[in-house]
Amino acid sequence: MIQSRLLACCLLAGSTRLLCPTLTAQTAPAGAPSLAGETVQLQPFSVTAEKSTGYKVTTASTATRTNTPLLEIPQSVDIVTKEFWDDVGAVSFDQSFRYVANVYVRNRHAGSGDGVNLRGFETNGSISVDGVRMGNNKRDLVGYDRLEVVKGPPSAVQGRAGGTGLLNFILKKPELGLNATSVKYAFSTDDSDAIMNRVEFDSNYAFAGGKKLAARVAGSWQDGEDYIQFQNVKNFAAYPSIKWQISPKTDLILVSELLKFNTPSREEGHGFAVYPGRLRRLVPIFNNPADPITALDLPYNFNIAGPGSEDKSDIANLTLFFTHEFFDWLYFRQVGNLRYYSNNTFTYTGEDNTKTTVNSQYTGNIGWRRGSTGQGDLIAKYAVRNWFDGMSMVGYSYDDGASESSNYTGVPDAPFATLNMAAIKAAGFSESFYSGRRTSNLARTSYTESDSYSIGLFGQQDLQFFDKRLILTGGLRSDHEVTETRNRITGVRASGANTTLNSYRYGVTYKIRPQLAVYAVKSVQNDATRTIQRYNGLLAGDPRLSEFFTVSPLTELKELGMKGEAFQGRLSFAFNYWEMIRTGSVVNILANGTSQGSPVTFGTQTEIQGAKSKGWEFSAFGSITDRLSLIANYTDMTTSQAFTGQQNSLGWTTASNPGSIPLRFAPEWNANIFAKYSFRNERNLGWELKAGISAVGPLLTQLTGYGLTQIPDTQRSYDAGVAYRWKNYNFDLMVTNLDNAPFYITRDQPPRTIRFSASTQF
Repeated sequence: MIQSRLLACCLLAGSTRLLCPTLTAQTAPAGAPSLAGETVQLQPFSVTAEKSTGYKVTTASTATRTNTPLLEIPQSVDIVTKEFWDDVGAVSFDQSFRYVANVYVRNRHAGSGDGVNLRGFETNGSISVDGVRMGNNKRDLVGYDRLEVVKGPPSAVQGRAGGTGLLNFILKKPELGLNATSVKYAFSTDDSDAIMNRVEFDSNYAFAGGKKLAARVAGSWQDGEDYIQFQNVKNFAAYPSIKWQISPKTDLILVSELLKFNTPSREEGHGFAVYPGRLRRLVPIFNNPADPITALDLPYNFNIAGPGSEDKSDIANLTLFFTHEFFDWLYFRQVGNLRYYSNNTFTYTGEDNTKTTVNSQYTGNIGWRRGSTGQGDLIAKYAVRNWFDGMSMVGYSYDDGASESSNYTGVPDAPFATLNMAAIKAAGFSESFYSGRRTSNLARTSYTESDSYSIGLFGQQDLQFFDKRLILTGGLRSDHEVTETRNRITGVRASGANTTLNSYRYGVTYKIRPQLAVYAVKSVQNDATRTIQRYNGLLAGDPRLSEFFTVSPLTELKELGMKGEAFQGRLSFAFNYWEMIRTGSVVNILANGTSQGSPVTFGTQTEIQGAKSKGWEFSAFGSITDRLSLIANYTDMTTSQAFTGQQNSLGWTTASNPGSIPLRFAPEWNANIFAKYSFRNERNLGWELKAGISAVGPLLTQLTGYGLTQIPDTQRSYDAGVAYRWKNYNFDLMVTNLDNAPFYITRDQPPRTIRFSASTQF
């Protein structure tokens, strides 16, 4: 059925021009929608052509695959710009989400997965770059123009992704007619005495008079210490690109991402992030003098595992964008991507939230993956005088990939098979305490290879009436995916899937005024049934070896809201109410057991009838005046999920007493505000002041050995900074986490950090 609908969309796109002699092409120049409300055509694929002003961007591509005004997208889309990243000092994956409403990062170094919590739901496999799903890997923001966050199922146009949202990073691309270079040096230090040095550059060069050919390269070098003890960072990133305007109607862009990263492999939050006294006192079960670890009052940066944990990653992506305008009403885009990722990760662990002496392990993973993607889009635009116009889009995507992975595990030789926090504290938290540690018997516990391919077909139809006053939009997509995993040691097929998924979305937007609209949308995504082992590479006898998740989620979003622009179009705002439901899952519930003499939390299977989040959200971004830029948002949210299983502190008891509990890492409310005020003169010289605050309400967290545990108090974090521009030089001082407070949702944040940067352009 879906193929016939797609064919109908394609025939509609081509035949409308022939069957309606009164149609007129829209040939107005590209740009933002006019304040007077007249029809203005946006080039459908020029995502980065629009520059942000005071954090304001008026268009997005992620929710629709085309460059569409935010006012006309019937769904929540948050945009974070490079200008804002520079103001807050964001350089990495986790920092890219700072001050975004109701979004939290679970994996700070983004190694094994994106792990982002959107509106209470954890989503994985939901990262794309310029609309291409590339898999999860570490990132450096020096190569990106902005981030677009779609909240809710986007699969009707974007394909397979986490059902609760999509994170789309937009790469920097060359600009014709521009010769410019910028260089920045940044130095940072924190209350744990960690030091970081970073150099960035971004150079654009136009060839042959600047009208047809341009090249650009952005890159960075970073070397220093993470705030967690014994963890170091040494990264290099380069993003070379070239743009060739073959003709006025044909463009070719080639962008590459080359990364060589050496980062911490051990992510705080797996036990030792809840050892420091200040952080443990957020949790009622730890906030008492009888708790032995709290009594030690360990420092904020404590790391019981010691040195020797690192993650070495090499990443190479190459993406080609080819766009062609057949006529002034018919557009085509072809995207091709090749990618390769390798990792060498080894970690010492020693986690137990219940006692001061723990057993240690040494685990590792060596692997690689490669993939390729092809995507094509055909778009037709048409109009009947000034009362009706529309857009039909059809397209395809093809993706294939392969990977290989080996896992290793062992117990460090005595006396390092066990670690004592009190002894480590008495030794002054010194690296010499771990001198001579080795693991004589490091066994390979698994060796697997995987292959996959998928084919997607989609169509999207937009109908606009009465000079874009009323807009109806709908999308339909079918994805067929085949995967297979084999055990390289035995040669036996371990798992596989052959699945066809259908997703759809429909919505309506009504413009009360040219700068004020109301909207409603329903979006549904059906994901494949998958059985996933949560842990691997563990020692024999560990109960977590049998912990699997089996999920067949259907995600449904219902949302209605209002969008608009204020202060003469300088500020965009949105207000919405949503309900998001996931059904049809068999998932893991928590139980406690013992592995190598230490308590661990592991899982057993149960059927979850449903999980839900609902609430309302207000957001605003842009400029109130020419001098005052602003990002502000507030979310009030209620979440629930069926619960069956043991629990201690909150009173949920046995399998025979199921109930409903909130989702983990889902605060009841959260608020963010960041503002920048400029005192600069007409030559853009002088001072800027900036400051921000983030706050979250009560939430459930998950702790090893305890399961789900409540954090009942409000948490807050403050940032402030100042910048001064003199001639072609810009000096910036930013202090994050001013009061040095713990801020624990999915991961704790670093302590108070001072960052100074100096940059110039020429």
